[in-house]
Amino acid sequence: MAIFLPSAYAQSDKAAITQAYWRTSEQARPVTLSDTEVLKATPDLKRAGEGYRDMCDTSVTPKILLLDVGGILGTVSVVIEEDSFCFGGDGAQYTVLDKGHRVLWHNSAAGIATLESRHASVWDLIFAGPGMKVPIWIWKAAEHRFVLHTVVDTE
Repeated sequence: MAIFLPSAYAQSDKAAITQAYWRTSEQARPVTLSDTEVLKATPDLKRAGEGYRDMCDTSVTPKILLLDVGGILGTVSVVIEEDSFCFGGDGAQYTVLDKGHRVLWHNSAAGIATLESRHASVWDLIFAGPGMKVPIWIWKAAEHRFVLHTVVDTE
């Protein structure tokens, strides 16, 4: 009979997630005219008159969160589109863009945080959502994007 125990690595990931400083739309600021290029680069977000519409064609007021991820990326822009009807339990769609407005990560989430761990000098990212499992995304410099590394059960 085999006994499976969580690895030390999984335990350290769980501890890091528990201590992470989560950022949500509450810490973000409303968009301004200077954000036009960032918003143009955000997939599924369309300009509609004076406002914006998300992928479900719902009127949304996007917000911008500036997040330092270190390394070659430095500070990135995180566009947050809140719409619980469209994005379910997560409640929002997050798009992480670099200074050149290239998409580095794009999906629904309830929050974002950096971890102390790094790949290619860029801090790993975690995204909150409903449930007790938290995905860790790592920087893949060759692909110029964050890729899923592992999913940690936080229970």
